[in-house]
Amino acid sequence: MTAFSIDKASPIPLYYQIEEWLRGQITSGQLKPGDMLAPEIALSEELGVSRLTLRQALNNLTNDGLLIRKRAKGTFIAPQRSMITFQRDQLLGVTDVVGEMGFTVHSQVLEQTLIPVAGTLMRELRLSSSEQVILIRRLRRAGNEPIVIETTCHPYQLFPELLNMDLNDRSIYEILEDLYKARPHEALDSFVASVASKEEARLLEIEEGAPVMRFQRTGYTRDGAPMEFTRSVYRADRYQFVVRYHRSEAGGEEQLE
Repeated sequence: MTAFSIDKASPIPLYYQIEEWLRGQITSGQLKPGDMLAPEIALSEELGVSRLTLRQALNNLTNDGLLIRKRAKGTFIAPQRSMITFQRDQLLGVTDVVGEMGFTVHSQVLEQTLIPVAGTLMRELRLSSSEQVILIRRLRRAGNEPIVIETTCHPYQLFPELLNMDLNDRSIYEILEDLYKARPHEALDSFVASVASKEEARLLEIEEGAPVMRFQRTGYTRDGAPMEFTRSVYRADRYQFVVRYHRSEAGGEEQLE
């Protein structure tokens, strides 16, 4: 790590000077994934700032995913994140998206059962209280690393064979297309930042309370009928989410989709 001294005469806040110095050390490779920073008290004394000022810089870098702070262990340089890119002109599942990144996707079925609909499910899938859905909960891995817990619900009356099929290491979208000639033609996606519960942390092999990204999708057929409601929990320490927009020509003019 290269030497650094704070310019206390500068109008730039002290914590921001530290933050940008460390950010540069990380992005240039001077600090590598897994490297441990000096303890806060030693680093703050070395830089000539209070621990509160140093901690603000470290917290900002942690929130940006560049550092990992482990209780009673120290602060470490985080592994480099891979990008999960969602394109507006394509509607893809996890298998397709992660597969395009060069990883093999493995799926482990945690739950596969028939449940009655109520509340959100009834509203999103436009079903009556007498109808049922197939709930499929799976742990998805990229290579050997768990990346997402995916819980998907499909109307039983539309796709009954999904209830008893072996869905380990298989793409549900591909199955639906092969068996029913059905695949989401349109979808409404939403993301929200959150933290991992105890059970989610165990499955994703992260610490309880670690940041996660919660993803929700309602998928529709070409006719506009709901066919899928999915809630997923992605680990946020190794992946960043990028939405790629595509301009297409419509009516002789380019329009943003």
